[in-house]
Amino acid sequence: MFVVGELRDKKMIDLMKEELHSMGVAASVHHVEKDDMYFLTVENAEELPKAQDYFRVKMGFRKKIEVDEEWVKIKTLPRGPVTYAITVACVILYALSYTDMGKHLQSVMFMGSPETGFLYEVTHGQIWRLITPIFIHLSILHILFNMLWFKDLGYIIENRFGKNDLLILMAVSGVVSNLLQYCVSGPEFGGMSGVLYGMLGFVWVFKKIHHDFEYSLPARDITIMIGWLLVCMTGFLGPIANAAHAGGLFVGMLYAIYKAPESWSRLHTKYFSLAFLFLALTIGIEGLKLGGRYFVLLWL
Repeated sequence: MFVVGELRDKKMIDLMKEELHSMGVAASVHHVEKDDMYFLTVENAEELPKAQDYFRVKMGFRKKIEVDEEWVKIKTLPRGPVTYAITVACVILYALSYTDMGKHLQSVMFMGSPETGFLYEVTHGQIWRLITPIFIHLSILHILFNMLWFKDLGYIIENRFGKNDLLILMAVSGVVSNLLQYCVSGPEFGGMSGVLYGMLGFVWVFKKIHHDFEYSLPARDITIMIGWLLVCMTGFLGPIANAAHAGGLFVGMLYAIYKAPESWSRLHTKYFSLAFLFLALTIGIEGLKLGGRYFVLLWL
């Protein structure tokens, strides 16, 4: 027997019992004379959540918020020192962007200047520009969204694969996503989004191939993030670094295939092909939106 709720009002609790019966839930009422309290109960544990939700709504309480099991497990992970340090660094850089010093710092962290030649700054010794745009954030919502995702995905990768794999994935997805976005639209962009899609692609595909991996993201959240990538490509949401997103996702998916312990299978082929499809689709759509005028063509 499982207790759904308790009341002193017999008429009300009898009504609840009848309404639960009409919903297919076999509920009962038990009276404890000592406390003059009526208890609404069910015999089947599987019916308990439905009955409890009904009781809360009937009593005017908010329905219990359901948290996905995957997120519950992720939230139990210990803080990853590298992930935490990078998060703090990004927040500090964003705060400094409101100062003259911070604005100057940002100017040397972008990929370059639209007025100079193709990769002019990089080819003249400023190699750091290949990666530093990932640390630039241009609004409070931008950094808030990115850091919340980065923290959780970073903790998974750092705790289960180690700081070296986290840094390698960040570096490769960061450089690839930055170069692709630069070639498509020029140097004036920033944000961790490309790296986030790399981390997302890594966790998603690794779990799909290596079923015993204990951490994953809820299927709904993966669908939302992939859907967000596709919606952003329409252009209805304004200028967004879609090439960076697709480039990061491409790297993350391929890195997951490389790290998966199983021998090559149909799943490896499926996600390998899907990674190239996402990348080709994004670059193609961005080209259509630009009328074929990719930034790189200005210098060729």
